[in-house]
Amino acid sequence: MRNVRIALLVMGAIITPFVGFVLGAMAAAVLARPLTGDPATVDTAIPLVGIGGAAAAVISWTRLLRFAHYRHLRRLRRSGPAVQGKVVAARTSFAKNPRGPGHWTVRLEVAWTDPTNGCIRTASKAFRFTERNRESARDFQRLHSAESTIGVLPGRRCGFLLDVPELPAWWDR
Repeated sequence: MRNVRIALLVMGAIITPFVGFVLGAMAAAVLARPLTGDPATVDTAIPLVGIGGAAAAVISWTRLLRFAHYRHLRRLRRSGPAVQGKVVAARTSFAKNPRGPGHWTVRLEVAWTDPTNGCIRTASKAFRFTERNRESARDFQRLHSAESTIGVLPGRRCGFLLDVPELPAWWDR
C-alpha cells in the first residue's frame, strides 16, 4: 500500500505537471506561429500556455482521483452490504501552514469483523478539512465519535472504505 501512495504522490506532484506543461507548450508552439506569424509571440506563448497546461493537468488529476474514489465506493456498495464497524477512536488535529491556510485532520480508527474469515480487523482513515471548514470537521467528529457505529465496505487485499459521504485524505484513498 505504501508503494501505491508513493506512486500516486510522484504522479500527482511531478509527472502530471510536467506532462501538462509539455503538452501546453507544444500546443502553443504549433498554434501560435500560424495564428500570429510573429516569432516573439511564439516565444511568449510557449511558457505561458505551458504553465496553464500544468495547472489544468494538476486540477484534472485531482478530479480523476476523486472520480475514481467515488466509483470504487459505488462498486463496493453494489457488491455487498456494508459491515457494521465500531469507531474505536476519533482524533482531530490542526496543522498550521505558515504560507497559507491550515487544515484540520480527523482520524477515525475503526474495528469490524471481517466477513470472509470472521477475525476482527482494526484500521484507520484520515479525513482532511480546510481551516475555514472547522465546523464541518467538528461535526464529522461528533457524528463519528468513539463507540459509535459506522458502515465499513471491505474490499480486496485487506482494503476497505468507510461508508461516509466525505472524501478521505489523498494519502488514505
